[in-house]
Amino acid sequence: WKYAVVDKIVGSAPNAGRLKGTLRAQCDRLWFEACIAVITRGDVYNPSGKFYVPRIWFIPGYTDKKLGSLPEGEAFRIKSDKRQKYEVVVPGSKVLVRSIEGYVQYLPSDTVVHLESDLTRQPDGNTESAVSCTTFPVTHYVNYRAVNVLPSKYWCSFSIGDGQSSPHFMRYSGLTGAAINAMLINNYLGSSIRLENILSRKRVFQMSHETNWSNDEVVKRGTGYNYGVDGFLRPGAAYDNVIEYLYYKMLEMDVARYEENYEDDTLSAIFMLSWQRKFGSMFVPRGMETNDSHTRGLEAILLPKILKTVSNEMMDREELKEDENEAFMTLFQQYASDGPEAVLGEKAMFEGDGTLFSTTKDEWDHDMRRLFEKSQASAETQDIVMEYMDRAYRITELLNRCFKLARDEHIDGKRFSSEAENEPKSTDSFFSDFPVEAQSFASGLELSSIFGAISLSATQGSVTGGSVVVSVAIAITFAILNIPTSFGTMTNVSRYVNRQEEFRADFSRTKLLGMERTLFKVLSSSKRKEIDDASNPLLKQVRVAYEDFVTGATYYDTSSDEIQESYGNTNFKDLKSVEAFMEEITSNFIPKRYQKEAYLKDKLVTLFAACIELAEVLENDERTGDEETYIEDEATYKAFRRMPKFTERLENSLQTGPIVYGFIRKNKKLSQWAIFAPLRLYFFLMGNFLLKGFSLRCGGLFNPISTEIKVMRGVVTALNRSLGQTLKKEAYDLKELFHATMESSIGMSLFFVGMWVFIFSFFIIANGIASAVLDTTTTCMGTVPNKSSFQNFQCFVVEGGAIVSALAGLLALSFFLRQLKHQLKVVKAINYLPSPPPSVRKIGTLANFQAFITVWQCMATCTSLASIVIGFVLRFGFADFENSVTFALAMAAIGAFVISIGLQVIANLGLLYSVEPSAGKDVCRSFWGILFEKHSEFNIGRSEKSIASPALEDRESWEYVAREFLTETRFDTVLGADRFNAVMQAIQSGDTSSWRGTTLVMK
Repeated sequence: WKYAVVDKIVGSAPNAGRLKGTLRAQCDRLWFEACIAVITRGDVYNPSGKFYVPRIWFIPGYTDKKLGSLPEGEAFRIKSDKRQKYEVVVPGSKVLVRSIEGYVQYLPSDTVVHLESDLTRQPDGNTESAVSCTTFPVTHYVNYRAVNVLPSKYWCSFSIGDGQSSPHFMRYSGLTGAAINAMLINNYLGSSIRLENILSRKRVFQMSHETNWSNDEVVKRGTGYNYGVDGFLRPGAAYDNVIEYLYYKMLEMDVARYEENYEDDTLSAIFMLSWQRKFGSMFVPRGMETNDSHTRGLEAILLPKILKTVSNEMMDREELKEDENEAFMTLFQQYASDGPEAVLGEKAMFEGDGTLFSTTKDEWDHDMRRLFEKSQASAETQDIVMEYMDRAYRITELLNRCFKLARDEHIDGKRFSSEAENEPKSTDSFFSDFPVEAQSFASGLELSSIFGAISLSATQGSVTGGSVVVSVAIAITFAILNIPTSFGTMTNVSRYVNRQEEFRADFSRTKLLGMERTLFKVLSSSKRKEIDDASNPLLKQVRVAYEDFVTGATYYDTSSDEIQESYGNTNFKDLKSVEAFMEEITSNFIPKRYQKEAYLKDKLVTLFAACIELAEVLENDERTGDEETYIEDEATYKAFRRMPKFTERLENSLQTGPIVYGFIRKNKKLSQWAIFAPLRLYFFLMGNFLLKGFSLRCGGLFNPISTEIKVMRGVVTALNRSLGQTLKKEAYDLKELFHATMESSIGMSLFFVGMWVFIFSFFIIANGIASAVLDTTTTCMGTVPNKSSFQNFQCFVVEGGAIVSALAGLLALSFFLRQLKHQLKVVKAINYLPSPPPSVRKIGTLANFQAFITVWQCMATCTSLASIVIGFVLRFGFADFENSVTFALAMAAIGAFVISIGLQVIANLGLLYSVEPSAGKDVCRSFWGILFEKHSEFNIGRSEKSIASPALEDRESWEYVAREFLTETRFDTVLGADRFNAVMQAIQSGDTSSWRGTTLVMK
């Protein structure tokens, strides 16, 4: 775009070349300026360090500035004499500055200066380097040949350093690749000093083999395996160039005599496994590995190109230019361009295995014999021709290997190489009622409630013997301790809420349309015909994929006219028309029209996959006709019709604004503000449990989004049970969405309470300081008439603090009760096992101990609540208690909290630490029957025509199994995040052979 914009601006102006270069350089500076600004202001890395990121100037300044306003380290030139560059050493009234030679001097702070850019200098230290800021194409460079023997038998040529291979941005082993290449050349030249090596081809082989290995490492480590998801760069080229490259590599094999010098597989010696993967990703995009139409189309395009390359090389051979070989050369050129039917009258047919070029060698052997017979070629001519054809055979063999590798890795789910794609999901993917991340909130709220109770009880004068100073000291001390405690709760809760909202937003983007498609597909044919095209989710999916391709073609500066014409001529309600469009995608657009646009091939595969789903439904409609509707049809139809409104409601409820300071989300709607969080939660709870029937009768008019999700989940779950687990994944997705919505609302209510605890901690400190200054009581006497303004303030602080501390305690108590319920689920699940392994028995013991700790924490929380309530009763004279009771209860609560911490240390460092590392697999062994049953249920409904990798689909099923099983058993409330993650990943692995043994699993 840079070159296009600059060319458009400059045109054919005088000195256009120099002017264009200047403008492009400024574009580079502007681009880097934008990148630095995004990193600095975008809260991308360390949010708290954003103000400490040094400012980088990419151009010199021309605005007058006072020297005293510049920070330390800033570069500048004095306006009156701009020949010399300085930088600030020590700011002040007199600024200590340093010149480029290193001399220091003081300058007045009111000196007028211009800022200087921070880019690299030339060796003189003063002038900006010509290459201090530049951009270059994001491409790799690999030479055709590692070594080239020239027509003279005494000379050869080779590229040096980066001329042989240059990786993107010189990442990883790029410089090493250049160094290795230089070393290999030194070895090559050094070996010629020894007389016995002067005429040896072995040193040519060694240089070729080692250079190809080095190129492999350079490019592989720079880009991964180039499958698009995990590789920034993709191999893409016109097939003419690819075949030419491969031919010259085969020629290099002959020159270096790989067959003589390499005992093992010679093709793998020059084209290592990663190179085969790269060519596989170029020729066979993900999803086309088992598509026969694409394979045939690829063969039809590549075969003539291979023969044409061989023909062009043969024409340069002196022996084949002789008149006696003219007949054969004419026939071969016609054979290469028009095919065997045009020359031999028929195409030889051999049985293959369906892979790329599986029968090509047999066909060419047959055809070459016919061509030799027809042209009456001599034996010498035949030997020369077969020398060239042998290279063609090796090209097809290599491409066949690339294809088989792509196919096998597709089946095994290995066409990804990055850990981000391959590693099992972490605990962050576990969305449930009170998940592991939220379990720490209860302790924070409990501690805030206890600190609040101690601060408030200390305001009772008789507790401290009437000493105002002691009362103030205790109240202020625990109020100060409550500030970081409550703020930590606020930040942790905010991050937790943000994670729930990210899941909800991702659900809206990725799963809603899929759910709508599934509901549409389970409808009967007659019901589907009642749905108009605009509401048809399968047509919508095809349209979205097509528009995405057109947008991508525009972005990559490629024409999409042909596919637009084909798309416009397709009747997507007719099966044959859709199948013809799919055939054109696989046989023409992917392998031929867009052969070098690797990313556009992926988009075409996405379009093809959308057409597959549509074709399946059209085929089913043709087969069944207007069948009678089944008993669940009407309920399914209502659920489908509910989806647009449901989608709109969900999208309107999302929080998608940017996150600043690491935990605060901006651009929330008014109803999503923390100040309204308790009302919002109350509205959700009322909608879920009390107003459900009423709101349904009113058409969902008063339903909050949580109730809408719950109603939709109920409908889909009922349909799933009735239809034989066809909607199992969709039902569970809605369950997770409901939990994420509720947890987000509960989390914001926790933030609300933590915020007020945080605020009232400062009020209590201010009240204590003011009471100490005035030497008056720090409490509020609710029964005293005609209170002064300060006494009213004291009542506001004390009673407000009591309310928020009580709220914190009540929320903590509710969390502990939820945690206790889930911990007892673990105990119950393990108690049902007939003979659990030792590690699982230890988990059961740990669960009982953790449940005891939770009960103890409940007691501590109740004690702090009792202190707060009794203090309220005392202040308003509702009952007669000793004032020391409130302080004693508060201190008992803090003591119980300390004991619970000690018990938790024993649980973590004793019981949990003793659980064997094999606990994850042991849990799978203990519950293998349940896991297998769930896995079979989640596998129901998988399409036989799906182009997705079977291994990846199976992995997705095991991910669902892990989340559902762990939601039911709740090991997270006992094991903590790290050990729970091990159990979760063990289930997701689907390593069934290690659970129960291969024989039993196969049975």
